Amino acid sequence: MKTVLKNGNVFYQNKIQKLDVEIDGETISRIGKELDGDNVIDCTDLLVTPGFVDLHVHLREPGFEHKGTIKTETLSAKYGGYTHIVAMANTNPCMDDKETIEDFIQRVKKDSSIHTYTYSAITKDLKGQELVNFKENNAFDIVQGFSDDGKGVQSKEMMEKAMKEAKANKSIIVAHCEDEGELEKGACINLGRVSKENGLVGINNASEYNHALRDLQLSKEIGNRYHICHISTKETVAGLREYRKQGLPVSGEACPHHLILTDENIKNLNPNYKMNPPLRSKEDLDALIEGLKDGTVTCISTDHAPHSDEEKLKPIDQAPFGIIGNQHAFSLVYTYLVKKNLLDLETVLKCMTINPSQVIGLDHDMAVGKKANIAIIDLNEEYTITRDNIYSKAKNTPFLDTKCFGLVKYHILDGKIEKL
Repeated sequence: MKTVLKNGNVFYQNKIQKLDVEIDGETISRIGKELDGDNVIDCTDLLVTPGFVDLHVHLREPGFEHKGTIKTETLSAKYGGYTHIVAMANTNPCMDDKETIEDFIQRVKKDSSIHTYTYSAITKDLKGQELVNFKENNAFDIVQGFSDDGKGVQSKEMMEKAMKEAKANKSIIVAHCEDEGELEKGACINLGRVSKENGLVGINNASEYNHALRDLQLSKEIGNRYHICHISTKETVAGLREYRKQGLPVSGEACPHHLILTDENIKNLNPNYKMNPPLRSKEDLDALIEGLKDGTVTCISTDHAPHSDEEKLKPIDQAPFGIIGNQHAFSLVYTYLVKKNLLDLETVLKCMTINPSQVIGLDHDMAVGKKANIAIIDLNEEYTITRDNIYSKAKNTPFLDTKCFGLVKYHILDGKIEKL
């Protein structure tokens, strides 16, 4: 049976156009005007976009199921319009060997609501001492690259070896840039007025950009694909801009919280405002937005990081880093950036669909012959983020009780249409 998505505002060939989309089985079969089908879904005034792609999530399974599971966190992503996500390797056991990856494949088959991939760790158990078996781990289709996210690779020599291995295996290094030599014990929020006035240990910008600039230069010398996780500083944006101008295969992502909030927004030292890297200054936030506008920063990812209530009820200097984000990422960016004319909608959609797909080589787009992985969104419907309507197992977000526009109405995965 053929289904036609009728009269939608379709994100097609980098533009939003009034079009119809025909789906035949799992595949987009036609895109045009005045199409008819066996089943018609009226998409008048609705946004029809390729499903979102998140290059940075923490599913917490295996090992930390009290925080979140593959089932709960992929369901959350589905309600956020995501059709493809890549999980980080900081599980228990760590995603660093053949057996753990094979186990993850079975868990995903059983419980995932969407297309779910993973990164292999770069170093065994994320300890930065010994490389994983790149060739063996990269042989799995579910492995989309290599990342020690949660920790930075401290040794330049180790990162150089990792980049050479990634290049030899036609893969990518996805880097958490954090120079531990810049960190003081107990560091928990950005180094600035808020940290100083509250007697908290601050996190400086150099803790991020030292490794970003080191790695960009290494990547230039080696010629490997390299992607920077959760960029938060103006210096990292500036560095990435210079290396991308040279035509190098380097990229980077920004997260909604770093695009919307600064450390000045932290309320009552609430640990739900604590993530790593931290909320930075207005100057850093402005640099990130400019980076998205000029094509320096090409992806918007969530760094979705569920934690239990008990963990996040600790004081801000003791609570774990991280917030959830995949259910509301698009709504927040649309409401607080697009509607405020800070970014245009086409840029946001590219950074959440086509661009991240290109970073990892995913065959995903709104085009005839491609798999029908699509989100249909009502940009005019307003809702409030509450604990009761969050699908994640966790509730740790600074955006509780925040009003948003842009509710996902339909989710289409390989042609299977679900009304949400």
